[in-house]
Amino acid sequence: MKFNINSEEVKSLLAAIEDLLDIKLLIRKIVPDYDLNEELNEKFISLLFSLQKKLQPIFSKYLKQDDKISSKKKSIFKLKENIKEIMERDDIILISANSSKKKIKNLGFNPQNLIVSGGPLFIEDYKIINPNITNIALQGIKKKCERLTNQLKDENWKKKDLIFIYEKENPTDKLILKKLDEISNIIGKKIKTIEIKSWKALDG
Repeated sequence: MKFNINSEEVKSLLAAIEDLLDIKLLIRKIVPDYDLNEELNEKFISLLFSLQKKLQPIFSKYLKQDDKISSKKKSIFKLKENIKEIMERDDIILISANSSKKKIKNLGFNPQNLIVSGGPLFIEDYKIINPNITNIALQGIKKKCERLTNQLKDENWKKKDLIFIYEKENPTDKLILKKLDEISNIIGKKIKTIEIKSWKALDG
């Protein structure tokens, strides 16, 4: 994404620098006490107003873009903090995509506490994703789903929770969300969830 500063904005920025240089000269006159007499105070206020007039339109335009960037950074920070808390509690994370596994491991998460479904958890949901899936393919998928179910059953859930981290618009994640009650029945306790916009937020 490219951002362009127009010529008028450049002029305003350069003029603002001149105002700042004038303020710098003014400050030099009042060191070390920084006391302003009436004349210098009026000049100081005048320079501040001049700065505001030149910079406020630029602030209004570009800081709105920065708000979006800051919001994204806050979202990434929150996700990393959530994962850190899960690590401290020794809880288990469930994700649907193998591609996301490396992103979580790069944060220092113990891969032994990570369950990757590689798709939906229940075989009937594969037919929703791909109505043309063959019976031969379903046979292999059935075994995978059984392994996942057994993995969930074999875990000791008395002192730990299962947290499903899902992408808001991911079709597979939506199917898993619909089956949270069934997964809860398997492990004997309610599933916790964390919604994210995209795993791409953790890139880099």
